[in-house]
Amino acid sequence: MARQMKMKDIAKSLGLSVATVSRALSGSTRISQKTRARVRAVAERNGYVVDLAARTMRSGRSSIVGLLLPDIENDFYSTAAKAIADCCRERGAQLVLAITDDDAELELRHLRNLCSARALGVVTIPTVSPAAETLRLMRSAPHVQFVRNVSSVGSDWFGIDDLQAIRLATRHLIDLGHTRIAYIGSTLSISTGRARLEGFRRTLADAGIAVDEALVHADSCDAEFGYAAMERILSAKARPTGVVTAGARICVGAYDCVRDRGVEVPRDLSFVGFSDGPMLKWCGKGITTIALPVRDLALATTEHLFRRAGSPRRKGETACRVMLLPTLIERNSTSTPGLGRLPRLLKLQDRKAAEEAALSK
Repeated sequence: MARQMKMKDIAKSLGLSVATVSRALSGSTRISQKTRARVRAVAERNGYVVDLAARTMRSGRSSIVGLLLPDIENDFYSTAAKAIADCCRERGAQLVLAITDDDAELELRHLRNLCSARALGVVTIPTVSPAAETLRLMRSAPHVQFVRNVSSVGSDWFGIDDLQAIRLATRHLIDLGHTRIAYIGSTLSISTGRARLEGFRRTLADAGIAVDEALVHADSCDAEFGYAAMERILSAKARPTGVVTAGARICVGAYDCVRDRGVEVPRDLSFVGFSDGPMLKWCGKGITTIALPVRDLALATTEHLFRRAGSPRRKGETACRVMLLPTLIERNSTSTPGLGRLPRLLKLQDRKAAEEAALSK
């Protein structure tokens, strides 16, 4: 088996110092572009691989950036992961993705591994109640909370203005004339769930509309919950004329239920989605939704992490909070209540008139 080429071998073959080769391979502008190209050519031709373990020993940090997500099954998280990976690549870092399933023990295990690998930093969507050891590890490792803000973590946070997101959705239905509006949102144990429900309640109160608690469902974050909640809403004696969904997967589940039950949108029910995955553009004639600046948020979070890794927060320094604003995208899943039923009523009247005419002959 051939011996793996080392940095000193490249230096010897080109008549350069090891320090010059090291700087060339790391892309240092202190080395001329011509020399960098010569070094890279020899390295690639001979299959040279950077000794990351040795580099980590010298610097105290690896080039790894950890990303802890509860899941990767919705477009929000997958879009964010791609943006963070792009940012890491431009910085010469490598993204390591870990799925926690919102399990505190699994979250701790992943974080331990990242700390053992001397990760440069971690972007995390924390679990609801992180373990005590998780909190201790986070205090010693550069990290940024992403989307969710867990007060016990007490660190820098980048997220969406969730309260404003649902205010936009609810206000849109109110402006169309809806007064009986249902809400399906995620669990109130997480910051996003609490803020979104508060946005719904506050917007109805501002409009002088009472909240019908039978139409408010906030319990989980998955599509199964969205489907079940929509079933309960559609089974109510007095159905709502509009519904606000406050979660990407919740939206998918709720819309599947609406379709399975034969409810026509927006004729029978005005429907507002959440996030703006590809599905929402082609479902029916398009779903009105709250678009979130996912990529911009992910890039801002990662850039901040790199700055934080290079300049740790000083004792007593206040953690920063950054919120980006959502926008409403109007499509064809919302309309004035009752207006969509008019064509059907006219057809029934026409059919009745035709039957009466036939009987009179």
